[in-house]
Amino acid sequence: MPNRGAVAHVVIDATALKVYDKGEWKPCKYGKEKWRIWRKLHLAVDVFPHEVIFAESSLVSVGDNEVLPIFFNPLRRKI
Repeated sequence: MPNRGAVAHVVIDATALKVYDKGEWKPCKYGKEKWRIWRKLHLAVDVFPHEVIFAESSLVSVGDNEVLPIFFNPLRRKI
């Protein structure tokens, strides 16, 4: 990825994602509960060009504060 200069503002956020499998329709059809698998997607976005500069997937129990140091290690641009 080419260096695009310094990053002025970074927005960091996370969202939970549900992992689907081929039998997902069965609990809806037959009313049986099934264990759901969840993951969390952590994102760092450069505000002005709306460019994702980092994305990391983790277990849903991992907090943003645990992933934050990982965000800044691979960045090759100044913040």
